[in-house]
Amino acid sequence: MGGMVFSFQEVLSKLDSPAKLIYGVVLILLIVYSPIVPMDYRLFMDSLLGRVFGVAIVYGVIQSFGWVYGLLTALVFLTMLRGVSKMSPLVVAEEGFDGGGTVSEKRRIGKRWFVEKVLGENPVKIATDKVQTTAVQD
Repeated sequence: MGGMVFSFQEVLSKLDSPAKLIYGVVLILLIVYSPIVPMDYRLFMDSLLGRVFGVAIVYGVIQSFGWVYGLLTALVFLTMLRGVSKMSPLVVAEEGFDGGGTVSEKRRIGKRWFVEKVLGENPVKIATDKVQTTAVQD
């Protein structure tokens, strides 16, 4: 019985700090329950800025907590991205600009714009195909 107590104390002395263990448990819960995370957060993580933040966080965790926790953090990040699909009909992109006018569908003429290719956008409606400008008033 004395040997059992000694080995239990030895195991306790080799464990990580409580903060690291709690962080590890939270990461495991995020991996398991990643489909429940709201789609807005997952879409942000799928953007360029979100991916840069994700890589920076993984790097910071590796430097702070070690490679095991960094691997878990990377796994959380990848499981969050797994369910995001830009072509999914459930994901409806919100229009950031509302011109106040009606939106009319226009047939695509020519190739996609460079910005559309780079950002992965697939516009289906165009607010207007004519630009109205006015002179600058002082």
